[in-house]
Amino acid sequence: MLHTLTFDFWGTLYQRAHAQDNRLRLLEEALDRYSRPRPRAELEQAYGHAWSVWDRTWREEHRSLTVEHWLRHMLTFLEVDLPEEALTKLRQPIEEVYLRGDAPQPVPGVVEVLPRLAQRYRLGLISDVGLTPGRVLREILRRDGLLPCFRALTFSDETGMTKPLPGQFLRTLTVLDARPEEAAHIGDLPETDLAGARAVGMKAILFLGVSHRQDGRPTADAVFEKYSDLEKLLGELDQEQRSESQTLGRRTESHGPALENQGPVDG
Repeated sequence: MLHTLTFDFWGTLYQRAHAQDNRLRLLEEALDRYSRPRPRAELEQAYGHAWSVWDRTWREEHRSLTVEHWLRHMLTFLEVDLPEEALTKLRQPIEEVYLRGDAPQPVPGVVEVLPRLAQRYRLGLISDVGLTPGRVLREILRRDGLLPCFRALTFSDETGMTKPLPGQFLRTLTVLDARPEEAAHIGDLPETDLAGARAVGMKAILFLGVSHRQDGRPTADAVFEKYSDLEKLLGELDQEQRSESQTLGRRTESHGPALENQGPVDG
């Protein structure tokens, strides 16, 4: 029986958001302040380069880059230096850009469905962060009234690892006092969310409402596109799990005597 659900953040609970313009403006202002201006086109190219490094690190090394490292990759691409104090001052505004401007919005249905699920299941969050750290994502969840729904929050910038590494899932389950076979993870990316959940023995549920990753269907235990369908899907998955347990129990009982008489293999 399912007792525990864990969710991905970006593309699952929240719409994907982009803050390129705001972050480039912050860097542009810092470069101007220290008499090191660069054309906007170059800044955009540097932004793309830094994100390619971030993406490669995430996919191949299974960790997130800090804002400091991201900024250094941009500056190296631009062939320009900034004083250490300037980098330090840039870090917080870049991290908190969603607290100062247009914040990401919950996927339709999340705000209504999640509190109901929290009454029936132990809920956890497992998120790979980009330039927006866990402390900021907590504030976004609090803003939308969703923070109290979660008993465990796991962010890659705080653990030093990303999905699909088993540690992200097992750490969260430990906090939730749950076994993998009692839990399901809900996410939008087959290579991280589904692969990681299945590797530790959790059910893997694919959300298609944002990323539309149809290629994940073969590896998912269940699939949904709208949050209005999630509660029914969980009920069906739970019933399926109960049936499997009952079938396994009957098989164990029917084979019991034969197993008892087998003795040690190397006897």
